[in-house]
Amino acid sequence: MTQGTLFKRTCLWGHVLTCALACGRTVEQAQPKEAPPPVEPTPAPEKEKEAPPPEPTSPEPTAEEVRRAEAAAHRVVFADRISFGYVLLLTGPPGPAPTREELQAIVRRMFAESVGDAEVELLLDLVATPPRADLSALRGPGEAVPKASDEQPSDPEAAARVWATSDLLGLEIEALPAEAIEAKLLLDPELTRALEPEERTSLPERTQLVLLRVLYRNQNGVRGLRLLQALVRAVAGETGALVHDPDTLETVGPAAFAARRLQASLGNIADQVAVVPFIDSHQPDAVRLTTRGMRRFGSVDLELDGLSRDLPALQQATYFLHGLGLVMVRLGEFDRSGFAVEAPEVIGLHYRDCVDAYAGQVALPRCSACPEEVEIHLVERPAEPHDPPGHVVARIVAPQPISSRADYDHIAWIRAALDRVLGRPAV
Repeated sequence: MTQGTLFKRTCLWGHVLTCALACGRTVEQAQPKEAPPPVEPTPAPEKEKEAPPPEPTSPEPTAEEVRRAEAAAHRVVFADRISFGYVLLLTGPPGPAPTREELQAIVRRMFAESVGDAEVELLLDLVATPPRADLSALRGPGEAVPKASDEQPSDPEAAARVWATSDLLGLEIEALPAEAIEAKLLLDPELTRALEPEERTSLPERTQLVLLRVLYRNQNGVRGLRLLQALVRAVAGETGALVHDPDTLETVGPAAFAARRLQASLGNIADQVAVVPFIDSHQPDAVRLTTRGMRRFGSVDLELDGLSRDLPALQQATYFLHGLGLVMVRLGEFDRSGFAVEAPEVIGLHYRDCVDAYAGQVALPRCSACPEEVEIHLVERPAEPHDPPGHVVARIVAPQPISSRADYDHIAWIRAALDRVLGRPAV
């Protein structure tokens, strides 16, 4: 796989970035100005009316509240429970969701040669198990509390085996209306670039949508996510369904989905996490890259800003982000004691983390004279309209003793951090 191909696969909406940078202005600036409102005749004077009471205003935050909010932005907490799912696009009109028994039958057919394996048996148990009603008490950072399920397990013994694992919490199955996926997402050439021509042509006929969502914890190599992907792969393989990822917004076919599935070694994080470019609104001459997809690992998404606009530098930053994504997945493994896992104030990233994130599929450039490691700090930034709903995005900055100084040069530090790990990109 060439570096150019990799950048197209991991950086979404490249054409949007190119157009925006070429124009040198934001979307808001490109909108036409509104026409002035028409002049209306002056109404006849009326009797003086009593003025309505003033609207209540929110009190200004105190200095202590501001200090606490600023301190909280520097604390990154991992989710103790992850709720993540894929939407299957099936040919035909909307209809009822498949039953648990029907899904189990598909799993048995698709994994007929390994149906006795421990993980296949566990997947069959998971398919039979709805989440417990008391799971509404569990909540990760930025996640909405799920509705308590009143569905009782049809196989109590299977449910008992699933809940005894501590990392698998149940499967939800839901039929969705055809409008659940915005039409523009299925027309976007970047978000559907992995579709075969015949798959793309069939999109208008795919109005039966089924959501398969698993509740799990980051344990055992994120086993819950791997089992979910095995189930989705089996259903898509048998039915020919396309698979929509609600986090990265990509839609892929069965073959592409199977090729990208998460490995038990976590060695292909780059296949799970998209990197999206945006114009840096705070630094007009720079670009920022933001990950999409870290939610499935119970982690915040990551943002690297202050980047130069040339493709080699953005490719280098993509390697950096995927390597840090792998570090975050490892750091966020659920604490069996029940306490929420918090990221350390200083996180180390090494060149080998970037290499491991690609499972050997890509030969990353290497600088033999570079330290190949750097220490970083994460700070939550304010939510933006294009962020994944209800999900935190954290900026990558220098460790606080450096980034809190008055003379801190963020762009220079970012450039140096990338160079330390990967060397200066070739021009």
